Amino acid sequence: MRSTPSSRTRPRIILAIGITTVLASAFAAAPATAAPTTEAPTTAARTEVHGAVADSGAVPAAVALPTQRGLNGVRGSGSSGSAGTGKAGPGGSRFDAGGRPAASDGDSIGIQSVIGTDNRVRVDPTTVFPSSAIVQIVRTTNGSTWGCTGWLYGPSIIATAGHCVHPGGGQNGGGGNNFYPRGDFQIIPGRNGASTPYGTCTATQLLSVNGWTQSGDETYDYGAIRLSCAAGNSTGWFGMWWQGASLTGTATTVSGYPCDKTFGQQWRHAGQTVAVTHDRQVFYQNDTFGCQSGSPVYQTRAAGSSWCVGQCVMAIHAYGLHGSSPHSTNNHGTRITESVFNNLITWRNS
Repeated sequence: MRSTPSSRTRPRIILAIGITTVLASAFAAAPATAAPTTEAPTTAARTEVHGAVADSGAVPAAVALPTQRGLNGVRGSGSSGSAGTGKAGPGGSRFDAGGRPAASDGDSIGIQSVIGTDNRVRVDPTTVFPSSAIVQIVRTTNGSTWGCTGWLYGPSIIATAGHCVHPGGGQNGGGGNNFYPRGDFQIIPGRNGASTPYGTCTATQLLSVNGWTQSGDETYDYGAIRLSCAAGNSTGWFGMWWQGASLTGTATTVSGYPCDKTFGQQWRHAGQTVAVTHDRQVFYQNDTFGCQSGSPVYQTRAAGSSWCVGQCVMAIHAYGLHGSSPHSTNNHGTRITESVFNNLITWRNS
């Protein structure tokens, strides 16, 4: 908890939830509409790539990137079983946002960000794109298991929340190169309960930015995991785009692996609209729960749309309700700005 009440420093509940222990709980993310093609791109934010950090200690080199607003996703081959091998992690248990078992009547105990009526629906099957490109992240550290969500945006790399790979700087107790041990991670594309149709991958590199790892600023809460496998060639991967114009009123879909449901099930909430926007965050009414940190906030964009066509991500879910408005009334996540977009592309290409 920090001492000032601004949206960048206010206390927050982090969604990279502990399944047997609490990492924290919360939520976020959001989408976007195509901005006018005449909108002038900005260049100042492009320098953020120099703040990128990796668990190896090596900082990915800044590269010359073309002025680019987005890229399309890829559907993949659809074939199963070629992503990797490994143990899928625990299954069958239900936990609330505090890491405690759910009550017998199914109502969870603790803080959650289901807003009003729970409108989430289970995704089944998960082998249909884009559900196949959404991954469950399982981290087991010192005997405790934690859950997060991520999404493929290349053959062998996923985007996720920063707090899924690093506890964050400042008063979060992290800082610097204190990433979670990469050997503790299992990444399971398109998981469907006990079924792992694309196998299980491990992490070869964890990535984030100094705004999160050094400062613990929630508006910089994003990261990536480089994988030991090329699961994306089978599952496909998401496109993404950024725009400077407001995202207010944009339709959103958020899909991930919440821990109030049977472990390993993917759940989605579509059709809600962005309530409020911020310079680096997006706020929305989609229902989420702990362990959905890192979920894609996306929309399906028609042929001819500017910058990205198909399933295109505009934010990375990370937080639930906390603090003052708009944080207190909306789930929210890290907006894909020009600098976030450029970092993600640099990590994918390096």
